[in-house]
Amino acid sequence: MPHSEIKNAPPLYGWSIAVAAGAVAAAVSFLLIGIEGNGSVLIGAVITLVVGVVFTIAETPPSSKPVKPTQQVTAKTAATPAAPTAAPAQESDADAGVQPQALEAPVGTADDLKQISGVGPVLERKLNDLGIYHFWQIAGWSAGEVAWVDGFLNFKGRIARDEWLDQASKLAASSPSKPPA
Repeated sequence: MPHSEIKNAPPLYGWSIAVAAGAVAAAVSFLLIGIEGNGSVLIGAVITLVVGVVFTIAETPPSSKPVKPTQQVTAKTAATPAAPTAAPAQESDADAGVQPQALEAPVGTADDLKQISGVGPVLERKLNDLGIYHFWQIAGWSAGEVAWVDGFLNFKGRIARDEWLDQASKLAASSPSKPPA
């Protein structure tokens, strides 16, 4: 039968090659290397399974579901409001929060946000991508803005636990950068 009419039939060409590779591996391990009996059979079986699975994965057609591209968050894209989406009825406005006001660029020199306990280089970069560059910005966040950042970064209350606002207020007092007048 040159052409199979069975839909969703597993690809057999890869398994044919896998069985041949397993047989060769078993023969080589038995004849040339000197592994006798069950050892060479086990080697052949393992080679057959590995090669068969690799060919099955390679021969499987890609999913027909469209992949939704993700958008890289930058200061510009964070400043533009997203289209409103339908929120669950039980979610209140306080749970959703409000996105903090973003800056296009730091005012003067950006503060070292890593001085806040719990903020490392990766998190500092994410905050900068959101337009957050200064301690005074974080110190001035409302409860809604804290909720938004907490939800956006999937922190589950980490901002409040680590007391970012208190730390940022203390650090802002000694920082050379001040909010624009």
